[in-house]
Amino acid sequence: MNNINNNLVEKALIKAIELHKGQVRKGDGKIPYVVHPIEVGIIVARYTNNPELVASAILHDTVEDCNYSLEKVEEEFGDEVKNLVSALTEDKTIPAWIDRKVENLQRLKLNQDAYFIKTADILANMRSLISALKEEGDVVWSRFNTHKEMKMEYFKAILQDTENFLPVKFLEEYVSALKDLEYSEFLEKKSALGFVVEKLGLGKK
Repeated sequence: MNNINNNLVEKALIKAIELHKGQVRKGDGKIPYVVHPIEVGIIVARYTNNPELVASAILHDTVEDCNYSLEKVEEEFGDEVKNLVSALTEDKTIPAWIDRKVENLQRLKLNQDAYFIKTADILANMRSLISALKEEGDVVWSRFNTHKEMKMEYFKAILQDTENFLPVKFLEEYVSALKDLEYSEFLEKKSALGFVVEKLGLGKK
């Protein structure tokens, strides 16, 4: 982690742990949800020493998923963090997954710092998804509100939006995770095909 003013970041960590208490990640229900925003904060901290960005990364899901308002964010963490968290918060009144994502990405395009945090968020999600696919297979996709093809296109759209302003090293990490995810998909399809071939007795002389 870069040398940054840790006071705001430590405060954000304490608040995130408090607000996400009892929440768990999608999957086996054993991983505390707060592990995810902390991971996003660590990713962001590797590329900036701006405490507001790191704090916002740690708090990025608090308004969307917890009983916490933007007014409280501003009161406790200041205007910059409030604006970043606001940009990162999806509009839950939009029912369709794709419409909600498109609306959010349009707002993120107006704030490069917020889009950086969002891309770190997606990077962390892709890494978790890769691990889950290796352990559990294609059933992992059933946990999401959209099908996997649309999810993959969403990940690629974010890369296209941010490739001209994000750090090269960070983009390399993102592309690497995207390729690993696509390869995991390839292996899963190959495994499924092999199962079908075996069941049908194809390929036998």
